[in-house]
Amino acid sequence: MDIRFLTTFLEVADTRHFGRAAENLYLTQSAVSARIKLLEEYFNTALFIRNRNSIQISPAGEKLIPFAQELSDTLSKARKSLAQEECQHISCASTQNAFLLCFSTLQPGLLTHFNNVSFQHEIATVEQITRQLHEHSIDFALTTSQVKSDDIDSALLFEVSLCMYQSNGNNSKANSEVHDINIEWSPSVNDKLAKLHPELRKAKLRTSSIDVAITMACAEPSRLILPNASHAFLEPKLQQVLAGFSRSEFAQSVKVPVYLNKLKSQNNPGVQEVTAYMQLEVQ
Repeated sequence: MDIRFLTTFLEVADTRHFGRAAENLYLTQSAVSARIKLLEEYFNTALFIRNRNSIQISPAGEKLIPFAQELSDTLSKARKSLAQEECQHISCASTQNAFLLCFSTLQPGLLTHFNNVSFQHEIATVEQITRQLHEHSIDFALTTSQVKSDDIDSALLFEVSLCMYQSNGNNSKANSEVHDINIEWSPSVNDKLAKLHPELRKAKLRTSSIDVAITMACAEPSRLILPNASHAFLEPKLQQVLAGFSRSEFAQSVKVPVYLNKLKSQNNPGVQEVTAYMQLEVQ
């Protein structure tokens, strides 16, 4: 049984409300309901009494609370004990664009500099990263939009200047129509870009992925907004692709921020050393 089911049970028992429990755990209400249902099926008993406008904990649910709390506390102690092992395990994540903008270049240096650390990395959305940070399933993450949570420190790591690029495409005839591609960076960045280039609102393709935009631009003549190719931490393959596109600067500077996110209560010395190293590298 997934220990997170018990964590969800404890949150519902504390709030006596599926919606508030879902907000506190950064889950959907249906996900919370599904976890409680599976837990009730596992124990073959009702844990909550569901009324029309409220819920009450059942006698069986009352009995489960101390056991669930004990298991949760034991798991927390196990995590702390494992963190003290000679080879420390650090789990991190990044959004796809944050990985291409800097993490793919920073990662080799992390592996070399921290010989006694075993890293695990995954690509995730901002919503997934927020939930994983709260669940302590990752230690830190990089995103291109700020994570909004009172419990998370979302610090600006650096900014990347954007430029307008035009590609010629590989599979098109001369004088072919040039398609606009709109990459959705973040609401604030895209608002600025829309003011500079209103035509992007009617773009042929809208995507949140640099990779998808590049694939289209390499196939068909396209205009799109991408990072400055000279950016020091840009993924090397992306730098090579951009070198083949014609580039024009904006009249007004527009930059994409990259944020370093971790829990404010994060007190793991190893994680603090790794994130401090990254902050120094990008200065």
